[in-house]
Amino acid sequence: MVDVRITPIFRGDVTKPICGEVVVYDNFVSPLGDLDSEGGYLRGVGTVANKIVVIKGFTGSTVGPYVVYSMAKRGNAPKALVTEVVDASTVASAVLAGVPLYKVDRLGTVLDLYKEGTRIACIEGETLRFRGALIAIEGLDGAGKTSLAKALHNALLSCGFRATYTYEPYSNAIREIFELGALKLTPEVEALLMVADRYSHYAEVIEPELSRGGIVILDRYIYSTLAYQGSLGVDLEWLESLHRYLPKPDVCIYLDVDPELGLRRKERAGSPRLKYFESVERLKKAREIYLDLTSKGRMVLVDASQDLPSVVRRAFEVVERELGIELRKCYPEMQ
Repeated sequence: MVDVRITPIFRGDVTKPICGEVVVYDNFVSPLGDLDSEGGYLRGVGTVANKIVVIKGFTGSTVGPYVVYSMAKRGNAPKALVTEVVDASTVASAVLAGVPLYKVDRLGTVLDLYKEGTRIACIEGETLRFRGALIAIEGLDGAGKTSLAKALHNALLSCGFRATYTYEPYSNAIREIFELGALKLTPEVEALLMVADRYSHYAEVIEPELSRGGIVILDRYIYSTLAYQGSLGVDLEWLESLHRYLPKPDVCIYLDVDPELGLRRKERAGSPRLKYFESVERLKKAREIYLDLTSKGRMVLVDASQDLPSVVRRAFEVVERELGIELRKCYPEMQ
């Protein structure tokens, strides 16, 4: 996380942290000429509705505050305003629209982070806290996890976010053990290998990116071990305890598909099947665990029996809602 000091000018009625996508415009804004109150757009920038907007300040006529007020009435106002220059017009705009207002001493600090793709933040007290986000994609083989993860990655990059796509198993050696099935291991030992691989993955790839404010899209994570090793009879509470030092994902999407359909998809694609999951019955048990975790609110279920564009569209909606960002505009297939 990266913190930027800000000074509250007008808090409004907000009592909780204000979180979402950050938009930075390194200039003054004339509300009457630069803002579109009907669409919630800032000229030269794009949508600012429901975002944390960082600008130099407001300029122009005294009509400006009423333009911002009009945006609020239409539901198109920013979640918060952060400005380098605070004057009477800026304060009037914030108060009239009910938008929290903060002052930042040096806009360039925020702009540098923004240019690096660090664009998710929370306002907590007197801090604009930029943070990363972990998006995990879970599901049985053949559900479309990799296709969705790569679509998310491409959309995030196109939108200017710092984003990394990665997958598990992380180590080639661990992957070969499970794909080839050359070693005779108990399910508990297999679970320990997977968890050790996951901790290594977190230390070497995931945590460094999160600490820089990046978004990590992860193809399989904690719940894969619960579902797959759990389907082999390994105690779920024990499996959960092994992950106690790893963070829960900010967004976790479970792509639900019938095991037989998933296997047919893999066969058509010529993909390898892990040796101990060739049994449809075991895959059904893994699916039951996934569905139970979903019912407890650990993941958001997306029906993966649909065509890929429909799955991607629904998953994007989940990510946008959970992280407070806008993605669909950056992915041509969603237009």
